[in-house]
Amino acid sequence: MKYLLANWKMHTTVEQAVALVQEIQHGLRERVARGQQLPHVIICPPFVSLVPLRAMADDHLVSLGAQNCHWEVEGPHTGEISPAMLTGLAQYVLVGHSERRAAGESDEQIASKVAAAAGAGLTPILFVGEDKPGAGAREQTELRLKQGISGINVGQQALLVVYEPAWAIGADRAADASHVEEMVIAIKNLLRQLGMSRPHVLYGGTVTKENIKQFRRLDVLDGVGATRASLNADGFLAMIDRMAFRR
Repeated sequence: MKYLLANWKMHTTVEQAVALVQEIQHGLRERVARGQQLPHVIICPPFVSLVPLRAMADDHLVSLGAQNCHWEVEGPHTGEISPAMLTGLAQYVLVGHSERRAAGESDEQIASKVAAAAGAGLTPILFVGEDKPGAGAREQTELRLKQGISGINVGQQALLVVYEPAWAIGADRAADASHVEEMVIAIKNLLRQLGMSRPHVLYGGTVTKENIKQFRRLDVLDGVGATRASLNADGFLAMIDRMAFRR
């Protein structure tokens, strides 16, 4: 697997975030020294930590991402952050996370955010997935994917997609590996049909150092995302040790 995405959500103070990245980078340097091949680690802290983390992040070890953005460059949007404000601080930005959708974010807003982030030179990380398991899961996921990328040319724009079934977020267990494989294949096939030559799709939803082994066996999967498991340096590094990387 190529990618390990850490979404810290509303966790860590600035001081805690700096200390956590220091620990993670120290562990990554030790692994590089041993000749271990690392995934592309993307850390998405709260907005307030992006500035100090940008000053200390080793680009050879980790990349930084923002957890959200607005679609406007500037304007009367109290409490919002524009893609332009993220330029130079982050390389990636999360868009369409299930928690944002649950808070009322529409498909049209998500598509606008993807286009705005891409226009600012950021790489959007688009989250798609079904709300409930069962019939209609694939159709809902594919519809959200098509709507989310409707404002960009996927044949030319860098993009990561995270398959994230909302019902698996914060659950006791992740989605079954066979279900994840089926959905990731469907997402990649659709992206190819829409013009993307080499789509990269990750799985997000209760991934831990204990269950990551079931996902590393899926050749179709390009990486995983984690929240709780990424808030502890030892646990996060253990996930890296248990991943099998393909380049």
